[in-house]
Amino acid sequence: MKKQELTIKETQAISLEILHTIAEICESQQLRYALIYGTLIGAVRHHGYIPWDDDVDIMMPRPDYDKLLAYLKNHIQEYPHLEVFNREECKNYPYMITRISDNRYVIDMANEKPYGMGVFIDIYPYDGLGKTKDEAVKYGLKGDRLSSLCYQATREHFAVETTTSLFRKIAKLPVYLYAKLRGKDCFQDKLEKLARVKDYDSSEYIGCVIWLSWGEKDIFPRKWFDETIMMPFGKYEFRVPKEYDKVLRHEYGDYMQLPPEKDRVGHHFFKVYKKVE
Repeated sequence: MKKQELTIKETQAISLEILHTIAEICESQQLRYALIYGTLIGAVRHHGYIPWDDDVDIMMPRPDYDKLLAYLKNHIQEYPHLEVFNREECKNYPYMITRISDNRYVIDMANEKPYGMGVFIDIYPYDGLGKTKDEAVKYGLKGDRLSSLCYQATREHFAVETTTSLFRKIAKLPVYLYAKLRGKDCFQDKLEKLARVKDYDSSEYIGCVIWLSWGEKDIFPRKWFDETIMMPFGKYEFRVPKEYDKVLRHEYGDYMQLPPEKDRVGHHFFKVYKKVE
């Protein structure tokens, strides 16, 4: 099979169509979702993608996330170019979030075993974290530790792409070796149980337990997500939290300020190709 590399603009256009399809399903099935992370910044600041961003992120409350996965399991044949990647659907898939992929494309991901994924969007299940901020932080950090071990267990070789400190690199090596010894299934089983302990709708604080990489910045009052509004994103409109300004300032500070030019790069380590027969 020949491969033709795509530009970031081409990748963004494909991801946008996947997002539109998933949003339409959510609307038709009355499932809650909202743009989140860099995709939310893009909607507010650029009315579309951050120009250098290379993926799409949405959040869904856990009950709605589970319903979406059940719907896709029963109706995926209606979307011949789409494929669901998560722990249940793909044995080699290394993450606990779900990715919806367009199978007409293929991704070459650095430091990961290939598992057949194409251009994708990320769907983050948000879980309840408890009634108080202290409870939420303590509970969320348990998930963060497990998630970090799970990530290390899925790496093909020891690497610390985002760590510049030599001391931290050395300190992470035993963690990597321990994670590889135990294997990803050990940590994924624990994460799955942990994520479902607290109910989303009865919690005052929420977050993605299985991907709480920014610590307290990834923990939010649930009321910020209780209502959504429609916001333009490219040629479509999608749901965003009505309190999007509070969400973004909590996580990023002055999110309307562009980063230095040297930091205007994508945060994934992959190349995207179109399959050519």
